Amino acid sequence: MSVAEQSASQPEARRARINTPGGMFVRDMAAGTKLKLSNGAIVEIVQNAKDGGWVFARYLENPDEPEMVGTEDWVFFGDVREELV
Repeated sequence: MSVAEQSASQPEARRARINTPGGMFVRDMAAGTKLKLSNGAIVEIVQNAKDGGWVFARYLENPDEPEMVGTEDWVFFGDVREELV
């Protein structure tokens, strides 16, 4: 059974509990949403895997690694601290 099939077979209430430490559900976030990560970096969602665990994002700011600005990478939900508006 694939991961997608396993996830689909789980009750909705159990799947809905997969959220960030800040209480947000990355599964429901749209492309263009800006997020602050635990390391202080600011990213913008480019694509959402809709699995509740990962989003593909572009780095807009990164104080620890300025060379990451403009690059894109997968971001794990546990690294998201807040949604920026």
